[in-house]
Amino acid sequence: MIDWLDSNNKGKRRIQYKLRDWLFSRQRYWGEPFPIIWKDGHHFAIAESELPLLAPPLDDYKPSGTPEPILTKATEWVQLPDGSLRETNTMPQWAGSCWYYLRYCDPSNTKRFISHEAEAYWTSEKPGMVDLYVGGTEHAVLHLLYARFWHKVLFDLGQVTTPEPFQKLVNQGLILGEDGQKMSKSRGNVVNPDDVLAEFGADAFRLYEMFMGPLTATKPWQTAGLSGTHRFLKRTWRLYVNDDGALAVSDAAPSAALVRAWHRTLAKVTED
Repeated sequence: MIDWLDSNNKGKRRIQYKLRDWLFSRQRYWGEPFPIIWKDGHHFAIAESELPLLAPPLDDYKPSGTPEPILTKATEWVQLPDGSLRETNTMPQWAGSCWYYLRYCDPSNTKRFISHEAEAYWTSEKPGMVDLYVGGTEHAVLHLLYARFWHKVLFDLGQVTTPEPFQKLVNQGLILGEDGQKMSKSRGNVVNPDDVLAEFGADAFRLYEMFMGPLTATKPWQTAGLSGTHRFLKRTWRLYVNDDGALAVSDAAPSAALVRAWHRTLAKVTED
């Protein structure tokens, strides 16, 4: 259809990226303050020597019922001696979550967010910096998009050497409720992990999730399935621990049959 419209001068092919302006300001207290000051209706960036700009301490950071941001309560911090005013909006969580992987590589550096040496050490020859990004499908239009934008800006500014932040993306599937629907409080199908841990323990919890299926698949939760996983772990435990709680392990040389079973197990685990 598009080819026909184009060839008959009825229309032109165009890509719609569905991009919108990124609303990056928040009116709450928590979040990084913008390093911006206002004077005579114009905004200016503060001097780099004044960074990082930290939020002022506030005893009362609850909403006041007015549209003004919470930081307006810190009047001494907002009003500067030359008559200029600090920007009182704060940045959203994206300001930290879009580039934290860079800071993890050089967390104690007080001069740069990451040194060139640290970046070179942690970066492979592939175009992306992080080897594997694991996130839900909802990240495709939120965190993944924003993190790529943030990283590409740093790349264009010459602050990083890789054009992409991530080499590979894996979307893990959702764990649905026992009714096959997405867990939500309104549906009443949410599983409380604390209840599962209290009854079966953390090991059974983790192992059951591994047995549910591939990481990328969407799977329904079945609490009854934990019973089998719990029994399996108890059988494994009894291989090494006696009924009186002592280790059932000796320094004696293994028999030939045990060595064969051992190697069969290693081969099976490796192949699977």
